[in-house]
Amino acid sequence: MADEDKNDVDLLGMLVPRQRAKPRQRRGQVIFTGSPEDLLAPSPEAASNEEGASASESAGTDKRAHGRLEVRPIGTPLGLRELAALHRRTWNNLNVQEKRVHMLLWPLALHFGLYQIKPGQEKRRPPLIGAFWARCLADAPLTLGHLYPAALFKDMMASDVWEFGGMVIDVTYQGRGLVKLLSDTARIFLFSRRPKLLITNPVEPLYEMYKQFGLKTVGNKPVDHPHAYNVKVWLMYGRFDELSKPYFM
Repeated sequence: MADEDKNDVDLLGMLVPRQRAKPRQRRGQVIFTGSPEDLLAPSPEAASNEEGASASESAGTDKRAHGRLEVRPIGTPLGLRELAALHRRTWNNLNVQEKRVHMLLWPLALHFGLYQIKPGQEKRRPPLIGAFWARCLADAPLTLGHLYPAALFKDMMASDVWEFGGMVIDVTYQGRGLVKLLSDTARIFLFSRRPKLLITNPVEPLYEMYKQFGLKTVGNKPVDHPHAYNVKVWLMYGRFDELSKPYFM
């Protein structure tokens, strides 16, 4: 997780445009008119440098306190209960309620969890702070497959189509690197399976981020999610031969 702060995905920056920095003004000749004692006082620039160093040290301390993130498969009854609790906790904050049929499909998917390993707690069960699942069309129907054009699946076997979904993040987590680790894990899984077609349905706030991954959109507006109340999602897809091109070395 070196370079984590530099490479992390800034969701807030994607949703809210940053203000442009004001141009620096040129200064004229500086004439000192104060007392000799004022010469011994620290300059504003020096005070600013000290504050910056203190902030950097505090950020480093916070990073160590948060520990590290690890990706682990979720497959035990306890793991699935923790996953269900994370979904309820996250979606309740967004006024979203999942229908039971959505969770009934969970055993048919491969689940990946992001766990926070805190210093000194390596032997304890770590908290689950993020997750997503991947599911093959040969094992279960697509969540919104009936809304996709039939031509998209022409000449494909069911085993050629995979759906990614269930991305959930603990909104109380204050560390960095979580979204980046989620996307890196999904990319590695994609290369290991190499499906011809990838289907995914991101919620509205994540639409722009998914577009940056190279995914294409069906339609020009989001649709109501059939397995959750009060949430709209986009119909997106990608072909492996197109998505993988930028990453082959």
